[in-house]
Amino acid sequence: MKRLLTFIDKLSEYSCKTFAWLIVVLVGALFYEVVARYVFNRPTMWSYDITYMLYGALFIMASAYALALDRHVRIDVFYRLFSPRWKGIVDAALYIVIFFPVVGILLMKGVDYAAHSWAIREVSSAGAWRPPLYPLKSLFPVAMFFLLLQGLAQFVRSLQLAKGGE
Repeated sequence: MKRLLTFIDKLSEYSCKTFAWLIVVLVGALFYEVVARYVFNRPTMWSYDITYMLYGALFIMASAYALALDRHVRIDVFYRLFSPRWKGIVDAALYIVIFFPVVGILLMKGVDYAAHSWAIREVSSAGAWRPPLYPLKSLFPVAMFFLLLQGLAQFVRSLQLAKGGE
């Protein structure tokens, strides 16, 4: 079991770190736009679309790794006072009641969302460039799958903690 949990953690880490390289492209695109706009008075048509697509891809693909590192927002007014065993019980219960249903629905709807986008060859209407949106929308169910997988690993850890393990 430990090897499987480690594999899931590494999968989340590698997918996040791979997509983290999009920051370099994002900064490059923004830098190019600023120079083109303010130095040469020649703004680009594509910079707005590229930046929100890259940021969106980065943001959703980092969600599983953030869960692995316990970096998601938590309201811990009472939680921080709990013993490790009670933290495991609360976490396991919340994974069952909230996390799995929500992420499962997002995964199913995300597949439909991406399939529809591919079927109509959806393009962006936000800018003049009108790039295709279906590759970006296809990342959403992939990210939800990784998040669900990482959630399963965290759930198992919560159960282990609830049973008195570390």
